[in-house]
Amino acid sequence: MKRGIIYILLILVCIYIGIINREEAYFYVAALMLAVMVCLLAGLFTRFFRTGISMQMNIPVVEKNRTFHPELTVRSNSGQVPYVSAVFKVMAAGMKKKQNSTFRQIDNENGVCQGAMSLAVSGRYEIAAADVRVYDAFHMFYIKKKIKNSANVYVLPQCYLMPINITKKTRDFVTDSDVYHADIRGDDSSEVYQVREYRPGDSVRNIHWKLTARQDEIMVRDMNKTLSCPVIICVNLNGKDCKNYGHAMSAALESMVSLSFSLIDIRVPHFIAWYDPEKMSITRYRIIKEEDVYDAAARMSYVDARSMDWYDVIGMYREKYRGEDFTSFIDVDMKGNIQCGDDRYHVKFETLKEDITHICLTV
Repeated sequence: MKRGIIYILLILVCIYIGIINREEAYFYVAALMLAVMVCLLAGLFTRFFRTGISMQMNIPVVEKNRTFHPELTVRSNSGQVPYVSAVFKVMAAGMKKKQNSTFRQIDNENGVCQGAMSLAVSGRYEIAAADVRVYDAFHMFYIKKKIKNSANVYVLPQCYLMPINITKKTRDFVTDSDVYHADIRGDDSSEVYQVREYRPGDSVRNIHWKLTARQDEIMVRDMNKTLSCPVIICVNLNGKDCKNYGHAMSAALESMVSLSFSLIDIRVPHFIAWYDPEKMSITRYRIIKEEDVYDAAARMSYVDARSMDWYDVIGMYREKYRGEDFTSFIDVDMKGNIQCGDDRYHVKFETLKEDITHICLTV
């Protein structure tokens, strides 16, 4: 708009000089400049009504502190794509201030405006475009346009591995399960891995009697070992009294992800559980591989815990899954507390990496 103001000032200067010097030439120049301005404004209004703008995210999932590029797509019915600028604002549950950044048009032919931003707090964010400006051909004048749609971006929690000691009870833990190891054999006759010849030490219970009778040699069933979950990570999303909700949720997510990855690293399958206020019940997620951890964290990020009080997630878990066996509960809350049995630790958002790597739990 500075260019437009300067242009108008030049018209006024020409008129002023023409009046002072009584020369018609300055009036002709001012009239010509005014005609050009009218044409630009007429073209601008035409562009404004024929231009459609939509918000999108080229990458909906980004890493923490990594630059990402939200985009505006500009479409014009007149064939010529106008120059557009905008500001995008980032919003999330509990954010006190909306973070802004500027869109810059990088592709005039296809009408692509791109911004650049990074977020230091993990979680789910909504990105909307504000102060969208459609310019004339010379970029001197603009008209603001409202954009209704928005885009979402999920900032992945970072992982910091911690040392975890495994007790013999957890290592040898076996219980009823509907999931099995693909490479570890066990004694559960409900899942057959393969049928093979008898080997010294095989259990008599695994003998395939019908096949043995037909082949005149002892054949045994080779079973998969039951994939049990001896450890339960319970996340208490109690964000009512948090001074900085975004930091508290980010610390809870990263603590949970770090714990889960550390258990995967030592091959301990486990559950992640939390209270879902919409379902008014405990939700749990079986963790076997790395992708499961991020799936659980993404689902948890949808929970708005700003008004949630403290819940006895462990007690509710015991009640809902009564009769299931386990060896350890790990309790994580949004106040930075991590507890497993007699082991208690406290982490802070500002020093999360140092705090987590100094934790040593026994499960």
